[in-house]
Amino acid sequence: MQDMKRLLSILLLCMAALLTAEEPALEAFLLRLKPLGQSRTLLAQYTQTRHISDLDFDLVVKGSFAQEQDKRLAWLTETPLKSTCLFTRDSFRMWDAESGRVNTLNATKYPWIRMIFEMQSAWMNGNAETLKRTFALRVMDDRTLELTPTSQSAALFFTRIVLTMAPDFQSVQKVVFTEKTGDTITLVFTHIQRNVPIPESTWRLP
Repeated sequence: MQDMKRLLSILLLCMAALLTAEEPALEAFLLRLKPLGQSRTLLAQYTQTRHISDLDFDLVVKGSFAQEQDKRLAWLTETPLKSTCLFTRDSFRMWDAESGRVNTLNATKYPWIRMIFEMQSAWMNGNAETLKRTFALRVMDDRTLELTPTSQSAALFFTRIVLTMAPDFQSVQKVVFTEKTGDTITLVFTHIQRNVPIPESTWRLP
């Protein structure tokens, strides 16, 4: 029994040491994210690869992304099918070329819209306080941060999100989402521009 207690004490001390070492590393990482929040606008190209584990199949989507800080987000898909998704805190609107219809959802009826808007804004803008409220954060290496949902609403969608920063920490380079099904979504951003005018047409649905 004494040996068991001694072993348990050693394990607890090791865990405490790991947590103590992790905290400064996490705070240093989050501090490097702060300049992202100073951008008024963001434009980028993206490639999204959805891996469907049951079929061992990859679906690749390409398009562009636009953001006005804390106001609105746009995901414009070019291939394989044109579509436009517009987010604000209060609404989600989507048009797709296949149906030609516009679907509108209100955050009052569908509160997950606000959660997704704030989550996207938080990791694109390096908003540490918002990230801490929704996720447990862990530094994986000097450019990579793991986010594990701690809120029930976020956990409905993802079991894990991994952010990889660009080498200069001026932008998010890659995001990998793991869903409860085991499927993954990988977003890779390129041609990133900050504080440039966004054409008003970006925010209009066909």
